[in-house]
Amino acid sequence: MSTTVPPLTREIPFCWTGKTVESYLKTTLRLSRGFIRSLKRTNGIFINGIPVKTSYRFLGGEQLCIVLTPRSQTIQPEILPLEVIYEDPDVIVVNKPAGQLVHPVRNQKTGTLANALVGYWLSLNETASFHPIHRLDKTTSGLVLVAKSSWAHQQLASQLENDRLHRLYLAVCSGRPTRKSALITLPVQETKYVMKRQIAANGKTARTVWRVLRIYPSGALMAVKLHSGRTHQIRVHLSHIGLPLRGDALYGRPDPKIDRPALHAVRLRFIHPRTGDRIKLTAPIPRDFLSLI
Repeated sequence: MSTTVPPLTREIPFCWTGKTVESYLKTTLRLSRGFIRSLKRTNGIFINGIPVKTSYRFLGGEQLCIVLTPRSQTIQPEILPLEVIYEDPDVIVVNKPAGQLVHPVRNQKTGTLANALVGYWLSLNETASFHPIHRLDKTTSGLVLVAKSSWAHQQLASQLENDRLHRLYLAVCSGRPTRKSALITLPVQETKYVMKRQIAANGKTARTVWRVLRIYPSGALMAVKLHSGRTHQIRVHLSHIGLPLRGDALYGRPDPKIDRPALHAVRLRFIHPRTGDRIKLTAPIPRDFLSLI
């Protein structure tokens, strides 16, 4: 039996009598214009089981139903190892291993988290689409939040944009911090090298908070929180203040104990788009990271 993302339903209060469906979608459900246009194209709006247009004016007390049709995608399904930390009909959170891309790119169309999830849903006969809310570098391990519909993606992306989706990382740096904690607010910019970023006055705003958890002879274990999501943000910021991640050959130097930057997305907290519940999740720490601490 095939399963799909459940429709979004709301009982319309009488204070909305005489007002249009479109105004409700924009102001109460906070749907984007593009999403509303897609609902119009697919006839995805129902009142008491009857399809209506966005110009429909409420009588009050009706049942509004929004059909959340998964977006057609061209991601090749694959059966790959997948560590699911949390899943419900609207979202899934996966513990991504280091060495795996989140989504296909021009020179790598397979082996990514997207391929794995599409294959996983296909094996369960589930109709869903891949909408990552945030991304991790290929070399970074840890929690990735993925929405199963455009609607859930829009709601969660808004939380990310407004700093209400909280991401906490563990990092092992080289060098000894001179402070217990600090806020870094240095803009990050692309360089002429495709993969590398740098600190530059005309770069994009970036805010990183770090706190020392444990000091070692040659470095420290740190908790790092992002308040923006620039590519390589943590790696660039910590390197700039003299605390490059262990194993980060791009912004520091190679390390014989770990063959990637020592960075792990360990915790994630967000508000569920449908229920409003606060979801708090933690990822287990991988072996290569544990070997450093």
